[in-house]
Amino acid sequence: MNYPLLLSCISTFIAVCAFILGFLNYWMSRKLPNENKIFEEKIKAYQVLIKVLNETAATFIECSNEFEDIRSEGGNIKSAKEELNGQLDESYYKLEDTIYEQSLVVPDSILEKIYDYFDLLDHEEFLEEMATGGKVEEFEEKTNDYFDAIVNEMRRDLSFDKLNVGLKKRIGGK
Repeated sequence: MNYPLLLSCISTFIAVCAFILGFLNYWMSRKLPNENKIFEEKIKAYQVLIKVLNETAATFIECSNEFEDIRSEGGNIKSAKEELNGQLDESYYKLEDTIYEQSLVVPDSILEKIYDYFDLLDHEEFLEEMATGGKVEEFEEKTNDYFDAIVNEMRRDLSFDKLNVGLKKRIGGK
């Protein structure tokens, strides 16, 4: 038996296998930095959107309650309405700007839900509508439902449930 030839064949085989494994490793991980960056950008965008969606709903509910109180007390409705509409407009346009700023990394399925939420706020006579018949509570429930749907869709997009399972396995949790 020719041991030098056998040794040469084995070392060539090992070198080819190492090359193939190295190439496959490169091939599989070459997109990883980009995927990680996109994931980080999505998390940042979702955090900003959640914050602004929540602030906007709070502003609309607060202004509606304040207008309802002023109306029931017989206060100066016209000046109160102008001031409150100014706050509503500011909050509305802040939400609109934030949606446009973050739309690059937000998938269409989430943008559709955000636009549905946005449509709740897009009324010319919002304060008048809310002040009639105690619609503030109904509006608050609707905004909470839309908000929950948006957040759940964001969690689904980021696959947080799968990430949490992997994290628990890694740190030894149940």
